[in-house]
Amino acid sequence: MSGADPTVVGLARSLERTLRRVGELEELVRRLATDVATLARANPPAGAPVGEAGDGGRHPGGWLGVADHEVSAAGIADLIEWVEGVYLRFPDAELPSCWLWHPAVVEELWWLRGAHGAAFDDSAGSWQRIGDWHDRFRPGVVKRLRAAVGDCELALHRAGTDLHDGPIAPLADAASEIARSWTTSRALPDPTEPQLNDAEQYDRAQHRRSHR
Repeated sequence: MSGADPTVVGLARSLERTLRRVGELEELVRRLATDVATLARANPPAGAPVGEAGDGGRHPGGWLGVADHEVSAAGIADLIEWVEGVYLRFPDAELPSCWLWHPAVVEELWWLRGAHGAAFDDSAGSWQRIGDWHDRFRPGVVKRLRAAVGDCELALHRAGTDLHDGPIAPLADAASEIARSWTTSRALPDPTEPQLNDAEQYDRAQHRRSHR
């Protein structure tokens, strides 16, 4: 720029620096906006109803851990709508009439719905997440539900059945003695005859359930 006015040269350089700084600030603002949106999805406002929170509009908790009745009821209603609109649209997906009586089944579908929402979310989703949902997540849930439910039916959930009464940890009454023995001598007590009998009955019942 030989012969150029030094004042003009100085202004041009100053303008170049200013434009470069403006570009850097715009990029910083874009990053901050992305971070804020990510934090908002991961930490929805307290009391936000199901379907308006993060993770693709799904409640971030699991079914088995929900304690609030309103959240639970809204979540189940939302889940049923999703099951009918998405899950059951696939030819290999099926549910027994007693599916709502199986907490593990509800939990699996609850999670699958959340993964579906996250995969298809406008801001956080991606084609890779969608592919994972189709290739791994959905087929995995279908397989596990078939193994967990088998040919179960609603009649098997009546009072007095194992399915109605819920799971019970086997030989739980031995826990206190085991804790005492372990903390005092770092050894475990020999099982008693009644405990061996209870264990045998429990194992037989488990075998019948797994081959039903």
